[in-house]
Amino acid sequence: MLAFTNSFRIVYRLKGSVRPGNQKGHEHFGWEDGISNPAIKGIGEPLPGQRVLPPGVILCGKAKDSVPDRPEWALEGSFLAFRQLEQLVPEFDKFLVDNPIVLPGLTREQGSELLGARLVGRWKSGAPIELSPTHDDPELAKDPKRNNDFVFPQDKGDEGQIKCPYAAHIRKTNPRNDLDFLDKDPENPVHAVEASSIIRAGIPYGPEVTLGEKLEHHTEFPRGLAFVSYQSSLAKGFQFIQKRWANAPNFPPNKAVEAGFDPIVGQKNGQSRETLGTSSGSQLTLPRDFVVSRGGEYFFSPSVKALKTKFAGVDSD
Repeated sequence: MLAFTNSFRIVYRLKGSVRPGNQKGHEHFGWEDGISNPAIKGIGEPLPGQRVLPPGVILCGKAKDSVPDRPEWALEGSFLAFRQLEQLVPEFDKFLVDNPIVLPGLTREQGSELLGARLVGRWKSGAPIELSPTHDDPELAKDPKRNNDFVFPQDKGDEGQIKCPYAAHIRKTNPRNDLDFLDKDPENPVHAVEASSIIRAGIPYGPEVTLGEKLEHHTEFPRGLAFVSYQSSLAKGFQFIQKRWANAPNFPPNKAVEAGFDPIVGQKNGQSRETLGTSSGSQLTLPRDFVVSRGGEYFFSPSVKALKTKFAGVDSD
């Protein structure tokens, strides 16, 4: 075992932990997390609906890496984007309660749950609204062969977002087949979603919401998500997704609808922003950011081989 005691110093520490009880695997807003990561070609067997990436989209120096000549120490490593995302849970919950979707047969509570599902693109269990548009389906959610096996309809206007809105978080950050029209040229296919794919993970931090916070609808104790993503290109991966997809009101394109901002991670310098756009021009106004970035950094994660041979000065066997 290699000793790295003299190789680094601790400058900041954020303690994450699994949430308790039936919230294990859920982030602080209550949604099951980490369902739709892509697979890497040649590593394991992909699940139905799972996008399979050339290794170089994530690992430097492998097939389809956008940089042809990596230094030897970078081979099979990956760039890591880290963000500390504070979640204003009581405020978000109050917004859902105050703005339920009104449909025949729905109670006010069910309307609030439906609004949350349409903002995220999944129910709290993880069931996608594209497959279960009117109610949660925990059995679907816990089936890995079904819970990610779907594409989005390609009708223009509101016909294309009857189930999952164009602005839903999972559609903004993982548009699946929404950009397939860019790949029609056989001589120069874009493969836009593939090129900007990332492998992400999130670890909740901070305490559970207290009774006082629930009653006051105000965050007193910081909590949120320690977010990390891996990609061979930060510019084409994390940065592109945040700037060109989540923060772009007209994304996804070619829909004849201005979708608005990603309601979860989209940002407008702290100002109110619009989301869930429709063909009629009506939108839902979010009065504030319910997810606030408290900082972040870019890092490089070298391969195990590079740690042994390039950074620790130990020859590999």
